[in-house]
Amino acid sequence: MRILLFLSFLMVFIHSNAQNRDEIVDVGPEFKALFNEFDSCIEDEEQNCIELLNQIIEKGKQEKVPFLDYLYFKKAFYFKGRQELDSSMVYAQLAIDHPNPEERQRRDLSSFNLLATGYQVKGDLNTALDYHLKNVAILEDGGNPLHLGYTYSNIALLLGETGNQDKYIEYLLKSYKLLDENNDDTFIATIASNLAGAYHSNGKDTVNVNKWARKTIELSELYNDKGAKARGWMYLALIEEDIENSLEYAGKAVKFSNKTGKKSIMSSTYYVYAHTLSKIGRDEEALEYAAQAVDFAQEVGNNSSLLRASYMAGSIFFKFGRKEKAADYFHTYAALKESISSAENAKEINEIQTKYETEKKEKRIAEQELKIQKQRSNLLLAILGGVLLISILGGAIFYNKRKQQVKLKQLQQEKENAILNSFILGEERERKRISQDLHDGVAAMIGAAKMSLESIPYLPREKQLEQFSKVKDILENTHADVRHIAHNLLPTVLEKEGLIKATSHFASEINETKLVKISVTDKNSNAQELSPQLQLMLFRVIQELVNNIIKHSQAENAEIAFSNSPNGLQIEISDDGIGYEDINNTGNQGLYSITKRLKSIGGNFKITKGKSGGTQAKVVVTV
Repeated sequence: MRILLFLSFLMVFIHSNAQNRDEIVDVGPEFKALFNEFDSCIEDEEQNCIELLNQIIEKGKQEKVPFLDYLYFKKAFYFKGRQELDSSMVYAQLAIDHPNPEERQRRDLSSFNLLATGYQVKGDLNTALDYHLKNVAILEDGGNPLHLGYTYSNIALLLGETGNQDKYIEYLLKSYKLLDENNDDTFIATIASNLAGAYHSNGKDTVNVNKWARKTIELSELYNDKGAKARGWMYLALIEEDIENSLEYAGKAVKFSNKTGKKSIMSSTYYVYAHTLSKIGRDEEALEYAAQAVDFAQEVGNNSSLLRASYMAGSIFFKFGRKEKAADYFHTYAALKESISSAENAKEINEIQTKYETEKKEKRIAEQELKIQKQRSNLLLAILGGVLLISILGGAIFYNKRKQQVKLKQLQQEKENAILNSFILGEERERKRISQDLHDGVAAMIGAAKMSLESIPYLPREKQLEQFSKVKDILENTHADVRHIAHNLLPTVLEKEGLIKATSHFASEINETKLVKISVTDKNSNAQELSPQLQLMLFRVIQELVNNIIKHSQAENAEIAFSNSPNGLQIEISDDGIGYEDINNTGNQGLYSITKRLKSIGGNFKITKGKSGGTQAKVVVTV
């Protein structure tokens, strides 16, 4: 089985030392004092310093300072540190849109890097690569060679994700050369380990894998890089033909990955060790490491490790006859397999890189033509040749762009059809449920009332009144059932008073059951101004998440909070239960359905384990 290995992104933030960029921005004594106060604030991790930063930015806007890009960048970097990528990307773009008039004082390099990081995490490799190339255009023109080497590495790894192995290796070698020439002691071991992985993926070139894996171990010992050392031993384990040696190398990889404490590395080394154990028939030990690899990958969101580790764990559980547990792992594997980016998206990224390389070559051709024009008299012929070349290239680019637009439109249509089919199936299931409720409940009780009424004329006088009383009770129960069915279709309080009141009413009903205590808060969210259809969808999402809390969380308390965010309406549902892992294993299908529904209306859904336990689900809908 071909083993896909993870990619190690550097994402080094470039603050200074590039061409025409000063290390320190001159903000003057007044703003410097404000930033000293802000720096003191963020040293306290429990303190929210955003209000102070907003005041600094507002002051800068009012005074029309030239370093407004620096103020926006500080806010973008603050959000990045708090893992709020969307907000970080918004303010990084604002920094680029408001450049300092003095080029040396600009923060564009750092802002481009923040945007590249954000888009890479979101899976938009196309845009991430574009921002890295913007940095390369500045750094190649006399910038800091180490920062250029770091950027080359990030570009290489993006290309590696698209399957462009030749360019992947080419950029890694360029990165390693610059770092080696400039005595880098921070990332050079990581670059060497990535080269070992690149050659392993590129047809399993064992000679180069062995060369770079051992170079990785040598450099990691020199610079005490335990993560790189773990990867070096891991690649040696993958190419070693002697199974005992392979097991020894894989064990060393696990040992050093444990020392790093980084679960992104541990997920891959544990998988390789499990894979090696399985090859020699030690399935029980292999299962233990494969299961841990799954847990680590889930915690850090490493989908490539999670994909292969869940498949291995499922296969071993199935072999042991534990089919229910095997089905859980295979379900995780199938869901991830379905979400992997298509080959067409990878092709688009490769075309961007090709376009960039073509533009560089065209620039060199143009410079050469200029020299030729000074030496020769056939200026007109050279111009006509250049125009013809540009026309051909332009036609080819236009054709390829149109072709990709058609394919993208086709993929979008297929996505919309899939979403529509899921809604239709949901409606059909709801119709069947309503039909069954009416048939088994309401219709049966009305039939009973009818037969009771028909029997009254044949009963003695004293029994007739008793029969009337029974009919009355039957009709009252039927009336209550009809109201309950109608309430499930469209809650009356939702229709009359809106989402907040309906949620509060729903919470009070749950509280009466004593299963969990739910509180509802509204921080001027204006949720009632949404369309009735959108309010109903959000109400169903809230019901599904509350049902998950009741079924799986073992929580005693929960909170539903409505508020506004920079992107629209935000709904946070938190509890004090056992945490995210249990929810992920048992409620996956429901959460997947919620994600698809919200995406269909441009919404966003995220569920995480709380810092002090429990689970927090966050729903954001653009309004």
